[in-house]
Amino acid sequence: MFKRSIGSVLVVSVSLAVIVAIAGMGLYVTRSSNTMALETSRQAVTTQADLSATALKQYLDYSRSMVVSLAGQAAIISAFETGDPSRADERFASFIKAYPDYWAMFAFDLHGKVVAGYNALGKNMAGADRSDRDYVKAILAGQESYCSRTILKAKSADKEMLIFGVSAAVHDATGKLVGGVGVFPRWDVFTEHFIDTLHFGKRGYAFAFDENGVFIAHGQDKSTILKNFGDQEFIRQALQMKNGSLFYPWRGEQKFMAFVRVPETGWTVAMTTYVSEMTQLANEQRNVLVVVGICTILVLMAIIFIISRKLIVRPVQNIETFTAAVSGGDFQAALSGTYRYELKDLAENVRSMVLELKKRLGFSQGLLDGLTMPCVVVDNDQKILFVNQAILNFLEFDEQPDAYQGRDLAEFFYGEKGRDTLIGRAMREKRPVIGTLTEVKGRKGTLRFAQIDTAPLYDLDGNTLGGFGVFSDLTELRAQQKQVEAQNERIAAVARDAAQISDQVASASEELSAQVEQASRGADEQRRMTDETATAMEEMNATVLEVAKNAGQAAELADGARTKADQGAAIVRDVIGAIGTIKDKAGKLGADMAELGGQAQDIGRVLDVISDIADQTNLLALNAAIEAARAGDAGRGFAVVADEVRKLAEKTMQATKEVTQAIGAIQRSARESIAGTEDMAKAVDQGTERARLSGSALEEIQTMVVQTADQVRGIATASEQQSAASAEISRGTESVNRIAAETAQAMEQSAEAVSDLARLAQELNTLMDALKGQ
Repeated sequence: MFKRSIGSVLVVSVSLAVIVAIAGMGLYVTRSSNTMALETSRQAVTTQADLSATALKQYLDYSRSMVVSLAGQAAIISAFETGDPSRADERFASFIKAYPDYWAMFAFDLHGKVVAGYNALGKNMAGADRSDRDYVKAILAGQESYCSRTILKAKSADKEMLIFGVSAAVHDATGKLVGGVGVFPRWDVFTEHFIDTLHFGKRGYAFAFDENGVFIAHGQDKSTILKNFGDQEFIRQALQMKNGSLFYPWRGEQKFMAFVRVPETGWTVAMTTYVSEMTQLANEQRNVLVVVGICTILVLMAIIFIISRKLIVRPVQNIETFTAAVSGGDFQAALSGTYRYELKDLAENVRSMVLELKKRLGFSQGLLDGLTMPCVVVDNDQKILFVNQAILNFLEFDEQPDAYQGRDLAEFFYGEKGRDTLIGRAMREKRPVIGTLTEVKGRKGTLRFAQIDTAPLYDLDGNTLGGFGVFSDLTELRAQQKQVEAQNERIAAVARDAAQISDQVASASEELSAQVEQASRGADEQRRMTDETATAMEEMNATVLEVAKNAGQAAELADGARTKADQGAAIVRDVIGAIGTIKDKAGKLGADMAELGGQAQDIGRVLDVISDIADQTNLLALNAAIEAARAGDAGRGFAVVADEVRKLAEKTMQATKEVTQAIGAIQRSARESIAGTEDMAKAVDQGTERARLSGSALEEIQTMVVQTADQVRGIATASEQQSAASAEISRGTESVNRIAAETAQAMEQSAEAVSDLARLAQELNTLMDALKGQ
């Protein structure tokens, strides 16, 4: 049995390299040959397709030229102008005989009715209705010429044939459309010469299909003609591309097809062949290269085996033995043997590598053993490679760490395989997944809050080796966090209460500030009133002193008044006598005024009579003037006299009125004089009485003056005492003034303190808002 070794691998590798080189060269040559052969064949196939399409275009142009020529002939036009189709029938009959490649020729009118024409059977087609045909509709729609886009079947005497229609418009001498001419070339004649005769290789052939995918010609299988292959992918691609080439599978083989579309009809002419035939020559060259290459490889393999055995295989076996011992954990093994060339450097590098490996493994193992945090390491299959005692304590496992090596990670944590893990997620996403906070329930039921940080492990080439996870026990920190949150809630509540208190303090401080300001204004007013009071007391004190002085003088004057009162009593007695005399004269004057009033009344009565006479005279003068006016010129002189009399009467009335007014004034004066005299008499009586009373009063004044003198002397004494009291009040007022000034100053300081209190309350409120915002 073949044993794999470095020698065999080396021989095989070198052999493979040679094989690859030779195979590459052969492949290149083969592919180049295939490419060249394929490209040459493609060009040849494409050229044949182009030639077939060109032939079809020429055939269509020829048919179009023929129908246009027929449409312009006088014999055809006369059938429409004169209504006599005989000349047209003769012309169509002669053409059918001369051109056996056409199945039918006829002319049709504007209603699609055949006017004249024959088919290959010699049948006159006049009267046939072709209004539903596309070649008729196109001409009647205004086109000058038209080629049918479909292939039709026509029956002859012995077989069926394929035809298509070509039509042209017929115009009269004025250029007016009068109908059209249609000819029907035999499509099978064209395909026999230009489709069926085309071949490429042994199995290549040509075919054609219309714009719907219906085969209208086939170089090999005639049964496909007039069958729809539009559902075939290569036909759909060709219809979409219109012109070009493509490869497609057909019945288990790969084929190549070149195709060209004829725009006039929408028909596509295609040339197809099998790819295997296109590359047959290149395949034969490939087979020769393969045989030569195999022989060369066998010779090279023998030479390489002998050389590599001595220079490579044995030294490599020694290195293999050494590295196997090291990989098995024997870091004390030694590398023996003789090495040459690059293998010598390899041996030295292996020795250095083992030394460096010892350092790195020692560092990694020491790091894992010294890690105090809960930790787990897994491989690519999420099998546990390492767990420390810390994570076992964290999860409340009783076994030793070695007991869990090789265990499934999901089973280790959740007790069931297949569950997704954070380490598995980090390995899938190839990125660290850190900061995952979760509650972990130990095997003994203890709930712990932990933060899990996971990350994938890579080798030096960036390939994933596995993953690891580190657990941070945040149970105490979570409890402290809850305490802090509770404390924050309490602080927030206190802050809200403090905010309310600060609002109240601010409101109270504002009110107190207003009250202090009002008190300050009251203190200022009190100080001002106290100043005024002090001034008033000083003035009162001076006044009291003046009163005391004047009281002394009043006492002296009282003595003089008593003397004058005695003199006044004597004078009053004289006045009483004089008033009696005035009373008598006033009585006499009242009698005279009464007599004057009676005389004035008499004069008034006389004036009333005069006034009546003046009114009568004025009336008579007016009547006389009216009568004079009636009398005309004879009474004109009398009218003048009457007018003068009337004027005199008016003057008399005016004078009487004035005298009446004067007499009335005299009467009023007399009445007033009488009333005044009576009042004077009464006044005299009252004066007499008052004089008598004055005498009595003067006697009382004499007594009262004596008493007043005594009281004035008492007032002088009291005024002196009041002056002393006023001085004491003045001193008290000065003290009140000083206290008011101190009070005002204290109010100002209180106002400043209250203002500071309001500012501090506002700052406290702002601080509470900030604390609530946090």
